Amino acid sequence: MGFFASLINSMPSAVAQGLIWGIMAIGVYLTYRILDVADLTVDGSLGTGGAVCVVMVLNGVPVGLALLAATAAGMLAGLVTGLFHTACGIPAILAGILTQLALYSVNRNVALNNPILILVIFCAVLIAVLYWFFGTELGCSLRATGANQNMARAQGINTNVAKVLGLMISNALVALAGGLLA
Repeated sequence: MGFFASLINSMPSAVAQGLIWGIMAIGVYLTYRILDVADLTVDGSLGTGGAVCVVMVLNGVPVGLALLAATAAGMLAGLVTGLFHTACGIPAILAGILTQLALYSVNRNVALNNPILILVIFCAVLIAVLYWFFGTELGCSLRATGANQNMARAQGINTNVAKVLGLMISNALVALAGGLLA
């Protein structure tokens, strides 16, 4: 009976981790499927988001503000990758690798112990905001850029801006997942 009791006791933690990994998966999905860019920056921005969140919380910053800072750090990582790709002309996969390697110096491994109800509500709100965003004109331009870059450009969409914005949102979500995981 001890085995089943420990299994039941570990379920909330497992579900909470699943929700956090789901946020990360949405970030990866955004660049890989919607923008059609293989972005390896997310490997580094997950750890960076966690590191930023942990350092700020340990220095007395409220958790909500620390999560916002972790998200901003991920957006910065996506901005760097986007600028490497669009402004410098570096292929997207190489730009992601360069940013990922630069972020490795701050990666940390930390554990999770978050209340599951808060994570469920947080994930539901995040999904609702993303659903709303991709219904806006800017969100549609991101989807159009990923579907057919040449046609999107012919429709007057600045595909470079769309790529950079998509990379920023994607890495922000992954860094937020890292912060939540921390």
